[in-house]
Amino acid sequence: MKPYFPMWLQQSFILLLWGLIFYLAGLTSLRFDDPESSIAIIWFPAGIAVAAFLSARWRDYPALIIIFTLANVLLDEEWKSPLTFAISVLYSFLSIPSTVIIAWVVRRFARLNDDLHIILVWIMATLVISALDSFVVGGGFAFVHDEPFIELFWQGFVADITGIFFATPIVMGFINKNAAYSASNRVSKTIGFTLWLVLCATAGVVFGHELPWVAKHATALYFGLACLPIAIVMMICIFWGNLGGSVALLTLGAIVIYFTDQHQGPFFQKSLTYTESLFLALSYLSATTLLVVFIRVVRRSTRNHDPETGRIVGNGVFYRLNASSGAFVWENDLALLLGHLEPGAFDLVDDVLQRVHPRDREKLRTHWLSCSQDKRGSMIFRIQALNGQWVTLVDKGSMRLVSDGEDIIVGNWQASRYHLALYTRVR
Repeated sequence: MKPYFPMWLQQSFILLLWGLIFYLAGLTSLRFDDPESSIAIIWFPAGIAVAAFLSARWRDYPALIIIFTLANVLLDEEWKSPLTFAISVLYSFLSIPSTVIIAWVVRRFARLNDDLHIILVWIMATLVISALDSFVVGGGFAFVHDEPFIELFWQGFVADITGIFFATPIVMGFINKNAAYSASNRVSKTIGFTLWLVLCATAGVVFGHELPWVAKHATALYFGLACLPIAIVMMICIFWGNLGGSVALLTLGAIVIYFTDQHQGPFFQKSLTYTESLFLALSYLSATTLLVVFIRVVRRSTRNHDPETGRIVGNGVFYRLNASSGAFVWENDLALLLGHLEPGAFDLVDDVLQRVHPRDREKLRTHWLSCSQDKRGSMIFRIQALNGQWVTLVDKGSMRLVSDGEDIIVGNWQASRYHLALYTRVR
């Protein structure tokens, strides 16, 4: 029997895990910090924060803001007195609202069931809000410390957008189970893993080994070689799915940034400063990540699904509902659709309907009551899993039968690619 953990404990663990990932991303970013610069050159925590706010419940936002603010304070080693500590808390808090606003804009204004529109809203929101944030925060910092505003603005702006463009899709590829496309067979997984090994070798040669003749006599070719890892990442994303794409991006990012920091590779040129080389490497990684994002959109749009309900082809979970007693019998493991379940949580129709979205509850009840011996059409609805997340499902082909003198409703639940719950305003 699997151990049962209370919901509040699970949610607390998830929030603290976000804080730990944020903190580790900050340590990684500060590893490449320029001592002469007042603003970090690389800032991956911005992307981690956006991913957290995109995937979290609205009610968890205050806790995440506090956790990320405290993590920022821990990353700041300059505070030595109560005054400097207070200043550190203030700056740490001011770095969070921009990520909250980006996530809110995406969740509020992205067009339902239009993946491309969601991505475009995310890109535009990141560019506009990061620019405003760099203008306000960078301008205030420049005014207080009497430093050049333009330099601080561009450095903060580039650090934020590259951190978000690179880190957010990687994290979402790991956690977004609803939208995930995964390798469906052993052959695809084997091909994906083999390509990952090729990626490690190719990126290691291009970025980690000196190619003096190419760098001196064929500079364009030297930069062109950097396109080889991008092509391999695209192939991994196709064969190995979302998870493999995130692993490939993380691997490529680690190799590129490490060797660029070691003054190696095509992005470290004698005519460029250390900061400019890192900015070039980050731009390269951000562009690669955006390509992966668009491939994911294309993969999702070509999956075999019902255009009316978004039902993804598959067996789903079959059920039998006793119309008089309201008792469910599930023929398959319902956890395949809803994740971890408490024993008996979905045994009675009233318990199930309590978890259905308020706007869909009566529609689903009517859908069952109106069943006849003929199959009824599919119905899309939202239901809340035990982890608090809303999941969009399709009740397909329910019909009423008579068994041992009792009315039995037989139906099937399947996953839908139309994630209606992401945009619900019900708290």
